[in-house]
Amino acid sequence: MKQVRVGIIGIGGIAEKHIRELLQCEDATIVALCDIEQKALARGREKTGVPVEKCYTDYRTLIADEAVDAVEICTPNYLHAEMARAALAAGKPINLEKPIALSYEQAKTVLDAEASSATFGMTCFSYRFMPAVRYAKSLVDCGCIGTVVGLNVAYLKSSAFWEGRALEWRFEKEKAGSGVVGDLGVHLIDLAQLLAGNIVALCSTYQTVVKERPTLDGKDVGKVSTDDSCSFIARFACGAEGCFHITRCAIGHANTIRYDVYGERGSLSFDLNDPTVLTVCRAEGDPKDCQGETVKVPEEFYLSQEQGFINAVLGKRDALFPTISDGAESQKVVDAILRSAERGAWMTI
Repeated sequence: MKQVRVGIIGIGGIAEKHIRELLQCEDATIVALCDIEQKALARGREKTGVPVEKCYTDYRTLIADEAVDAVEICTPNYLHAEMARAALAAGKPINLEKPIALSYEQAKTVLDAEASSATFGMTCFSYRFMPAVRYAKSLVDCGCIGTVVGLNVAYLKSSAFWEGRALEWRFEKEKAGSGVVGDLGVHLIDLAQLLAGNIVALCSTYQTVVKERPTLDGKDVGKVSTDDSCSFIARFACGAEGCFHITRCAIGHANTIRYDVYGERGSLSFDLNDPTVLTVCRAEGDPKDCQGETVKVPEEFYLSQEQGFINAVLGKRDALFPTISDGAESQKVVDAILRSAERGAWMTI
């Protein structure tokens, strides 16, 4: 069995998911790590067994390593585009964390780099790999609920209120681009466009709830410049309407993602706290008599994010593979959400 040799840039919190899933891929081996923090590299070595001589502090060295076949980019948002361009220029496929850039203009540079490269990139839209999402997409595509006419979507977390949470990069606009809009909302946008097609117009509002946080050294406090909560309504090219709420201010929710998708002949609902089930309502007769049935997702719809990436490297790309173009399209919507909230107006995409 051919082994894809993987190098990981950025050994922070999100890299733990990548590492965990990669270690379960029989056709992948983690061969190199990169981080500017020695403590992070030490944690990575402990989890992966990568030797010290393959642990780098300069991402360019990892990309240039001939032992690395593919690159995973798990760094803060402001570093995504430059690292992606470098890996693509070196001819190495990338698995790029979302959002892929700080703006669509910057995302376009990654798209252009991919177009000029002999290889490809994947956007880490991890929720595309949840069984309920994949099954829902299959049912929408086969006409189970008819034409989609509406969506009601929520992403709820309580992380704004975590005790002692410092002014990390996620709370600085120049490093993150946005707060929950780009960090969490980009997932909702991608799934909505996967299920209902492109968003063509929207109107949004957002707020910063926790306005100051202690600095990382604990000696001072600093201003938060990103959003903690956002709501928007959207119009889709198919004529559907959508209502979205994204917040890290929902106490009682660790990581809740809920979707209701309404069609002319039925509806689909899922809560990704249990991604193995999907509620399906089919209007066989009079819609007022329709009741939803919660069903287990068939095994054929199970695929991990990292296995999806490795499969693509080996030439077996999945039908729902999230491309760099998908990441750029979602960034377009993120940019429009920010502009709409700032101007208090509808934005056309």
